[in-house]
Parts: sequence; structure tokens; C-alpha cells
Amino acid sequence: MKRILTALSLVIILVLSGCTSNNYSKPFTFTGESDNWSVELKVTQGEDDYEKQDLTLQYKGQNVNSVGEIIYTVATKASGYSGNGATLDEKGIYTETNENNASNAKVTDKSKVNVTVEWNNQTESISLKNK
Repeated sequence: MKRILTALSLVIILVLSGCTSNNYSKPFTFTGESDNWSVELKVTQGEDDYEKQDLTLQYKGQNVNSVGEIIYTVATKASGYSGNGATLDEKGIYTETNENNASNAKVTDKSKVNVTVEWNNQTESISLKNK
């Protein structure tokens, strides 16, 4: 009887440990706005230290064609990346996906995220917050 209880306890522990949730396996989204831009950064992390960041920049002005090429920088304590010569689609939206192996430095749902956008000799910095 003691062996059966031990085996049953082990099965219950294994089942329950498989049901626990890891904060990094679910995507989380940071958003922010400035006078001219709306920004969204969706971060998805896998169990194998894989991290994907989907960035969306949306111009809030009326004349999308006046924007031209943009330069952007995404910065966190964990990582950062930038783009040069990006252009908006006809709706004023630019999207970019950045994928990397974030084995040591992962963006968390509490990370501070800052995005800087430069266009037509103008610059705006946007602090993003987790929704």
C-alpha cells in the first residue's frame, strides 16, 4: 500500500508541475504614444531561450507621404536594435520582426522599453508600458 501511495504521489506531482505557467512562455505587449507616433512592441519568448519582438510604428499625422524614410531605435536593459531607411505603408504603418536567442538577457513584462523615431529632421522618444 505504501508503494502505491508513493507512486500515486509522484504521478500527482508530475501532473501538477506540468500545469504550472511560465511568465515567459506567453506573449506580452508594450504600447506608447507621442505627438506623431503610436508604437506597439509584442514580445514572445519560447522555452528554448528564443525571443521574438514584433514592432509596429504608426504615424498619426494626415500626410503619410511627407514622412519619407525613418530611423528607429528600440532599447531595453536586456537588448536593443535599430533600423535605418524604413518606410511606411499607405496606411502610415511600419512593421518589423526581430528574432534572437536571448539566453542571458530577456525582456520581461516589467522591462522599461524606449523607442526613438527620427524622420524629416524630427525626433520623438516614446516610453512604452506593458498593457
